[in-house]
Amino acid sequence: MIAHRLSARRLTQLLGNWRGEGHGYLELASSIDLLVRDGALAPGTALPAERPLAEELGMSRTTVSACYQRLRETGVALTRQGSGTVIRAPRPSETAAGPSGQPFELDLSAACPEPWSGLAELGARGFAEHPDTFLTTGYDTLGRAELREAIAARYSQRGLPTSPDQIMVTLGAQHAIFLIARTLLSRGDRSLIESPSYPHAREALAATGALVAELPVGLSGHDAAATIETVRRTSPRLSYLIPDHHNPTGLSMSSELRTRLLAELSAQGGYVIVDETTAELTLRERRSVLPFAASAEHAHEEDRVLTVGSLGKTVWGGLRIGWVRAAPEMITRLEVSRRIGDLGTGSWEQVLATLALERYEEILEDRSRSLTARHRVLSEQIAALLPGWQLSRADGGVCVWADLGAQRSSTLSRECARLGLQLTPGPRFGSPGVFERFVRLPFSASEDDLVASARVLERAWAAAPQPGVLAVHEEAVI
Repeated sequence: MIAHRLSARRLTQLLGNWRGEGHGYLELASSIDLLVRDGALAPGTALPAERPLAEELGMSRTTVSACYQRLRETGVALTRQGSGTVIRAPRPSETAAGPSGQPFELDLSAACPEPWSGLAELGARGFAEHPDTFLTTGYDTLGRAELREAIAARYSQRGLPTSPDQIMVTLGAQHAIFLIARTLLSRGDRSLIESPSYPHAREALAATGALVAELPVGLSGHDAAATIETVRRTSPRLSYLIPDHHNPTGLSMSSELRTRLLAELSAQGGYVIVDETTAELTLRERRSVLPFAASAEHAHEEDRVLTVGSLGKTVWGGLRIGWVRAAPEMITRLEVSRRIGDLGTGSWEQVLATLALERYEEILEDRSRSLTARHRVLSEQIAALLPGWQLSRADGGVCVWADLGAQRSSTLSRECARLGLQLTPGPRFGSPGVFERFVRLPFSASEDDLVASARVLERAWAAAPQPGVLAVHEEAVI
């Protein structure tokens, strides 16, 4: 079954600034492979026919044909009767690999820390203290009472009074975002997202058929006047914001702008998804972060906010526990919508989540220390090896946004892949064709890996061709 057929123009937009290494078919194949690995092209997607793509790219059909053959030979695509060249679904045994087919040695594509060291102890406690869990059906659509109480208490502790009936437990933050978008948006509705921002949130909004407008975020954060003007011009039905430790800049929105922005959005009758998955990951010191909804000056404004959180960044990416905090009536509405798509969240995962929240301050202290050290290492390495790059001044989260000073993000990512480093190009975080001047640099990997990654970035930057400059790699010669 084909997810959809990609137009030649759309693929050209997604490819961004990809030219410059001499052998066009190898370069094009490598660039399409990069889109697949970054999730911009889903399995089952039918690539454009050869002739229209060649015309759109301004190259020969023979070159495009050779590119498609290369994709089939390397297992990225296959030929399907009646559909042409189709992106192949990865086999379960396959791991992320570079152009050579070997697994990547280094990975700067994921912004997720390693599992918290106390997980095994939590598991042992769970088995010992909650054996009754395995006598139940094992899942539910709202969440276990004790976990909802713990999440609600956490919000109250941070300065936003919350009751358990305002909480729904989900299968991670992405599940929550998609559930909200599917519930509140219809085809043709207007939605709004920061740009750059988390790519899968944009996809969740677009999947409903809604129009997606952009709220620019610069290297130094939001421009208050431009932000309010964009909201007034757009009048979105649903907005998606990361006000604390924004992905990918690591910056936070000012308290004054939060109040103004929420008042403006609610006055227009819109809702706001506030993504807090990295809100409590602070750098340099542990500090309490006031939830965005606490900026509401009136109760009806708070009711327009649906706050999403998860344990994926703080405890473990494999602990698929997230949640939505919203008005009780909205939680009921979301539960009704949820029953169409899934049967609920696993009880055992919820037991572990409840135990983790008992030690959450300890966990956050651990994360703050390690991420602060890693952020310092990455910043120092980039300053020493790539002084022409400018990094956002992150005050939390797990990544920074780097201004490269030139439109070379896609070629840099492709060169990094050749050298064994997986790096997501900047255009993945915004509309196709933009952010070629930027790249996201996570600092969630180990300090040793960050040092090694910076050295690869230096080599790749030196080798990656500048726009209009051709360079041929020895292994690419045929």
